Amino acid sequence: MNKRKEDEICSVILQYGKDILNSEQFRQAASEKHHLRGTVLDHTINVCVVSVWLCQKLKKRGVEVNEKDLVQAALCHDLGMIGRESLYRGRAHSWGAHPGESARIARELVPDLSEEAEQMIRNHMWPVAGSPPRSVEEKLLCVADKYASMADWQSYLTRHRFASRVKEQLEEAVPDRIVKSSAE
Repeated sequence: MNKRKEDEICSVILQYGKDILNSEQFRQAASEKHHLRGTVLDHTINVCVVSVWLCQKLKKRGVEVNEKDLVQAALCHDLGMIGRESLYRGRAHSWGAHPGESARIARELVPDLSEEAEQMIRNHMWPVAGSPPRSVEEKLLCVADKYASMADWQSYLTRHRFASRVKEQLEEAVPDRIVKSSAE
């Protein structure tokens, strides 16, 4: 991916997600371990970058995609994992329960969050939990989450390629909130 594409993706994320990136909840995501090798923040940035990249590919092919809903849902989809040790009865319980908690947090952070974005958050864990994705945006988030989850295990996106470079740009744009992850 070239610098121009990275800049485009970063711009879209900032356009629709700067308030989320500036939130205390998002800052806390940097200290919550996720997928053993990274943090909730690392995974969330990876999911958002992949979501926007896929969205742009589809838009070039004439498919209508709501970037705002997609970015907001991608940035909030796992915020319900923060503090999971005290919120849930173990890993398996957190898989099914965190989407609802993430949706609740998203409503606090984004008062005008659309119903569609909330549904995306609630169903991002399908087929483990939630309903099958119906909209293009729900499908994109679900696919991006699974792709990023697999890549997280190998630190593929977190430490390499365009997601890490976009993360650096986001850190520059929101320097007081996005902190270096403890996994790096």
